[in-house]
Amino acid sequence: MSDKPKIKWSWGLAAAIAMTLLSLYPHFYFSLIRAGQWHGSYAAIEGVGDEVAYSAYLNALISNRPRRSDPYSGRDDQFKQPQPESLFSIQFVPAFLVAAVARLFGVSAATAFILLTPIAAALASLAVFWLLAMSTGDSGLAATGTIATLCLGTVVGGHGLFAGFFGIEHLYSYLMFLRRYQPAASFPLLLIFWALVWKTINLKQKRAVFVAVAAGLVFDLLVFSYVYFWTAALAWVLGLGLLLLIVRPTDWQHQLRNLAIVALIGCAALVPFAKLYAGRAQGLETVSVLELTHRPDLFRLPELLSLAVVQLLAWLIRQKSAQLRDPKTLFALSFALLPFLVFNQQVITGRSLQPLHYEMFVANYSVLIAMILVLSSWLKLPVPELKKRRKVLIWIALAAFEWGAYETFVATRRSDEFARRLDETRPVALRLNDLAQRGIDQGSRATVLASDLLGADGLPTTAPQGVLWAPHMLVYSGVSPAESKERFYQYLYYTGISSHRLGQILKHENEYGFVVGLFGFDRAMKGLSLNAKPITNQDLENELSRYEQYCASFTRERAAQTELSYLIMPVDDQRDVANLDRWYERDGGERVGNYNLYRLRLRGSGPAVRAQANAGGLEVVQR
Repeated sequence: MSDKPKIKWSWGLAAAIAMTLLSLYPHFYFSLIRAGQWHGSYAAIEGVGDEVAYSAYLNALISNRPRRSDPYSGRDDQFKQPQPESLFSIQFVPAFLVAAVARLFGVSAATAFILLTPIAAALASLAVFWLLAMSTGDSGLAATGTIATLCLGTVVGGHGLFAGFFGIEHLYSYLMFLRRYQPAASFPLLLIFWALVWKTINLKQKRAVFVAVAAGLVFDLLVFSYVYFWTAALAWVLGLGLLLLIVRPTDWQHQLRNLAIVALIGCAALVPFAKLYAGRAQGLETVSVLELTHRPDLFRLPELLSLAVVQLLAWLIRQKSAQLRDPKTLFALSFALLPFLVFNQQVITGRSLQPLHYEMFVANYSVLIAMILVLSSWLKLPVPELKKRRKVLIWIALAAFEWGAYETFVATRRSDEFARRLDETRPVALRLNDLAQRGIDQGSRATVLASDLLGADGLPTTAPQGVLWAPHMLVYSGVSPAESKERFYQYLYYTGISSHRLGQILKHENEYGFVVGLFGFDRAMKGLSLNAKPITNQDLENELSRYEQYCASFTRERAAQTELSYLIMPVDDQRDVANLDRWYERDGGERVGNYNLYRLRLRGSGPAVRAQANAGGLEVVQR
């Protein structure tokens, strides 16, 4: 089959420029409002998920720490103390790629995240355009489809501001494919995989084999990039192969052979993946919310929209505007069926892993691609004038882009406070990094107590030291869930939060990270689990009782379990740290930006640490 008509890449470039400019808005807005107070942090969008955890891991890799490193606990893989695998160390490809480029140009993790956003937007745009232009043969429609696919993904996923108009509580806003570095760095790979498979089933045998091998190699990269992408890619290939087997279009045997090559090359990566997964930390299933269930999941918005696409496609076939045996029709149908496959694979496998992520990063974009492919058939119906068709495409593109811009603007402005607090932590993180570089402390083996939990979450993006506790400590493998909870108890105890005060915070104030610290992400966030377990008043009272007992039985041995090196507190933080002072000595402190930095020494541990602190020259400075 010929690849004609020729792809007009100028259309794709126009779409990529539009999406790239839109992706830059959060950074430009944030750096503008911060003006001379901006300290170099990336514009964090509140509510998009785990960006601080990803930037922390990226910083560890840029600093040449090993693949199995935990930037929150500071525990790295060593010969005598090997560390278990985590989701970060298993899905290492995008992190290694971004870290390698960052080291090459000598930029920090924060700067790498700033640069990654427009690069990811451009690559994703060109990849979507390539896929749609090849499969529809219409570059103008492909450009429109690119903007619609990337700008409407949050809407079709059932999240964002559109869901809020109907009173639906949405978890996420913004353009979800741009969450850094997952899925931003690996999303183009999924799109390229889909495009290569299209070429594989439409080329002559000799050329098709090479393309099939390339598709298989891209799948191998996906296996070590993002679990939701490679599992979706596998489900999609199986679905497409099943459609070819059932419908049996012209040359279907040749197409199945090519798909078999893709599967053979791709599955080669599953063996080392299984080996890495076998070395995972105990309790990783709990942290990642892996559930054992066979319950079907049939009523998510992407599935309902997919059903509508299938019905429209059936109508077009009855109208003879589309042919069932046409590869384009089967291609569209494969994307429409993908949401049902990823949301219901547990019916067969018995395992469900946070299906919410398929809703945000896969099924929504799959439905939109299916819509564009079906639209390409509908637009071939008799139209009075070609200009009318062009106007339809222009209006669709403008409407989609306007909605994407609206969602971006609102999400960015709503994140002012969130991003500001992270940025204000950066100067003290840079100071901690400087102390580590000068050999003042033990680097990643030193531990920081940060009274501000959002600041604690952001510290490892810049500083090498571990933290006593931060909400995203849970997603790494350095500490077990049980140890994480004890470290959270220690954080509460040291910062003077009584069980009564903790109850007030949980019931009325909803401070960052507190619910996660007691109950984990699976119970703190709606949508992560198919079998959600809401937090009851009895659950809350039980936790408050356990914490009260913990405080009453606190000993020096407990204080020494995770020995602290530093305390950082915002200058306006008036918390009573008498519990900390009971077990630790503090120096006079150093002002760094809006934080006070104190050097700590466990009482009774000898004069060595104090001498080391004095050698570090900690003094009061304004930064």
